[in-house]
Amino acid sequence: MNIGEKIRTYRKAAGLTQEQVAGYLGVSAPAVHKWEKGSSCPDISLLPALARLLKTDLNELFSFREELTEWEINAFVRQLTDLGMNGDVEGAFSLAEEKIREYPHCHLLLYQAASVLSAVVMFSAEEKNQEHERQITRWLERAASGSTDKVRLSALYMLALRLMQKESYEEAEALLAQIPDGDIDKVLPMTAILSCRQDKDTAAVYLEGKILQAATRMQSYLYRLLELEEQTGNPGRADRIAEITENMVPLFGLWPYGAAVPKLLLAVGRKDAAECLRYLDLALSEAQKPWDMKKSPLYCRRPETPNAQEVGRRWSRALFAEIESSEEYDFLRRNEELRKIMETYAE
Repeated sequence: MNIGEKIRTYRKAAGLTQEQVAGYLGVSAPAVHKWEKGSSCPDISLLPALARLLKTDLNELFSFREELTEWEINAFVRQLTDLGMNGDVEGAFSLAEEKIREYPHCHLLLYQAASVLSAVVMFSAEEKNQEHERQITRWLERAASGSTDKVRLSALYMLALRLMQKESYEEAEALLAQIPDGDIDKVLPMTAILSCRQDKDTAAVYLEGKILQAATRMQSYLYRLLELEEQTGNPGRADRIAEITENMVPLFGLWPYGAAVPKLLLAVGRKDAAECLRYLDLALSEAQKPWDMKKSPLYCRRPETPNAQEVGRRWSRALFAEIESSEEYDFLRRNEELRKIMETYAE
């Protein structure tokens, strides 16, 4: 982008007319018009004031860097979108190629241009679509080589999806394997790949594991949320969240002791000894029992967990340690009923 285009772009973003810019700088409106057309340039003495007026700096104004700002990229992407969706696919690609030649190492530009033009090509009947698709892939490959994780991982994910469309499942899986779990949700693409490369049962086992993982994580989030609602003076809301969390256990086939935990947390926070003892006994009783997750249709293919009962015992030991050390349980610690419960379930 030359200096004239920069001035015009930033002027419009600031909501200024050429006349307003001219008046601020003490020049004529035709002079500003010529700057923007590229037929002349502003005097060097005017540049600091011009940059301040346009709410930018001289580095941005003169592109003294290999990167574009996110604002500039977003503005450019809107141009590409307008061209492409109005039928000028060739014009959109030409504009993107020109900008990428100017900023060849701006990986966010490469990724955003590829993303927008991929959608444009999808709705286009152009004869050159295959050539366009190859160009998009080249841009994504360059974006995937960058050092910014967000852009690099997004480009890898998009490349993997494109490979899946071509039924290149092994290559797609290799790309998805480079994306750390949690950074981008790759569960559904991996399920599709396993379904095609191996068999439907293998894909289902993988998906069951991910559902269990997500449900357990959601359960932990809800425990914390109901505590926060209680602590911020919203007991009614905390009660409703506790009920939702309790109902979630049979719905998602989770370990039954988890159904007692929400009411236990509320009872502890409210220092309600009777309710606390009731739900503590219930939780510990359920934690001692083996958990047969295969009873749920959500996990019927999951392999047996030989140490499932040990997990319950570990949870019980951790709870005992918390009761003995946490100030939250001070109100309950000398309770004779508590002592009996702990003796019952202690190993």
